[in-house]
Amino acid sequence: MKTRTKRLLGLQAAAVVAAVIFVAPSTLIGFALIGGSLGVGSGGNGYQRDVRVDNNFGDVSANDNQTVNSSFPGALGAPLAIWKSAKEWASDTVGVQKNFDFDWQGSATTAGSTNDNTVSEQPTSCGGGGVLAFTETPIADGWRMILCPEWTWDDGPGTVPSNRIDIQGVCAHELGHSLGLGHSNVGCGSSSQAIMCPAIFGTGTSARTVKADDIAGLNAIYGGIPASKPLITSLGGSTTQGQTLIINGSNFAATVNVKFTAGTAANTGSIPGVVFSVPSANGGTQVSVTVPANARPGNVFVWEPALGLLSNGFPIAVGSQPPTLSMLAPNSGPLRGGNQVDLTGTNFSDVATVTFGGVAASVLTRTGSTGITVFAPPGPGENQAVDVQVSQPSGTATLTGGYTYTANPAEVAITSGTTTIGTTVTFTVYGPVNKRAALAVGPLGTFFHAGTGLTFCWHTPLRARWNFNQLNLGALGQASVTWVVAGEALEHVNAQGVVQIVAGSQFEQTNCLQMSLFP
Repeated sequence: MKTRTKRLLGLQAAAVVAAVIFVAPSTLIGFALIGGSLGVGSGGNGYQRDVRVDNNFGDVSANDNQTVNSSFPGALGAPLAIWKSAKEWASDTVGVQKNFDFDWQGSATTAGSTNDNTVSEQPTSCGGGGVLAFTETPIADGWRMILCPEWTWDDGPGTVPSNRIDIQGVCAHELGHSLGLGHSNVGCGSSSQAIMCPAIFGTGTSARTVKADDIAGLNAIYGGIPASKPLITSLGGSTTQGQTLIINGSNFAATVNVKFTAGTAANTGSIPGVVFSVPSANGGTQVSVTVPANARPGNVFVWEPALGLLSNGFPIAVGSQPPTLSMLAPNSGPLRGGNQVDLTGTNFSDVATVTFGGVAASVLTRTGSTGITVFAPPGPGENQAVDVQVSQPSGTATLTGGYTYTANPAEVAITSGTTTIGTTVTFTVYGPVNKRAALAVGPLGTFFHAGTGLTFCWHTPLRARWNFNQLNLGALGQASVTWVVAGEALEHVNAQGVVQIVAGSQFEQTNCLQMSLFP
């Protein structure tokens, strides 16, 4: 049975940890092993070098790096940061001699099971205690990495603000656990600490680079680079599915397998993206292979399972066709955003991102290469049309002025907090810009105010838990107020707002938002 092992503590290490971190160099423990290794064969537990990402990160800063990097084709945002962290452990990383290479397999649709080799953010709290992330072990038949949602995650690539945590650095640490490494005690508490120290330094960016102790631990498990290890140095020919790719390098056996990124959602036991029994040529320096239909942008390997050898992973932009964007449905929506919009086009990749007027939209679903459904982000102002763009490594498609923001409907929503007694809840009232509004919270029931013709959610205004707050809806047609939740446990109350559309007695009532109070 898998055990959930917490591997990385929070920014503020406990005093007992600090006492261990700063021991004298002569007494440093160095790397530790947790047992097991990731196989590269086709029998037993099979092929376990793959990595995939369920990109469910809720923070905008986790996916705001949309700059294409040719060394990591097909990856943007959080997946790009995670692929970089995997590459740090690779045999061909500059200045590092390691007999290991992760196989990038792109996107997953879910976090999968505990041995599907996935990285994702946990939907619910990890339970506090300063835990940033953990990897589920044992690793003999795979692993799963979970990042905790209590923290604000950042995909880099440069400096990460002090109030965020670096995805690349934290994942580099956790991938060390998936390799079979335990915690190190070398240099902990400084910017030169080993990746495998139990707590990050600062925001975690220093953990992007493996140190000598990390390499020593890795080589203790997987050995040094053998003289016969295949090496890919360049690609030629075509990278289009169904066409011939030429792989140049050295140490290719007479017959090899060629493995591509195939975008599998989970480790299902089969080995994805493999073309078997391909002959080499020119004295083991060249392989010609037909790019399979399931190949995706990512990496390609020369694989010799009989010898337990895997080459370096070489970047390959398979099937790189630019996207087109032809239609939005609907092509307008409220200024506050949040409504569902369907995009239709061609050549959409599974890492395509969508922006409205330069603001990222949250992707809900993808329909093959022709459809993406998103939640529209908030807009810049009423009656303003913005460009909509679909961006991916192969290019960007733009629908100029394709979406128009309209006035907000009058409504109220809880925008932060929970209805637990004693906690703070933030309500936001929406409506047309530059109008007046009011909001109150009261017991379940209704009240008809004869003077204005409004029907409220509570019995009488005198029973309101919270008096009316006068609000001014600004240029974005919204205003927020907070309420410290009060009442009896399991009591039902309602939030109700109204928006004054014009001067005088013309009002528009918002929705009635029912809540249950919990201790």
